[in-house]
Amino acid sequence: MSETTPLPGYAELAALVGELRSELAAARAEIAGLRAENAQLRAENAELKQRLGMNSKNSSKPPSSDGLARPASLRKPSGRGPGKPRGTAGAR
Repeated sequence: MSETTPLPGYAELAALVGELRSELAAARAEIAGLRAENAQLRAENAELKQRLGMNSKNSSKPPSSDGLARPASLRKPSGRGPGKPRGTAGAR
């Protein structure tokens, strides 16, 4: 026959419930703190993303603060390669 473990008494169960309640309260407090921190970090992230998108054209910053980015070329690619066309004298 198999041995069975004795069932816990009322005092043990009451102590266990009290312990679980205190752990639940601590977990709820930690969750509330993490939610507040998450909201703060989301707001900071949104502000930094907005700042990152600013340049001299959409803010009061001087053009010298735009960095070393070169303006996009207005020339359209022709599709031809460099050098002399193939098949002509002197071409490789």
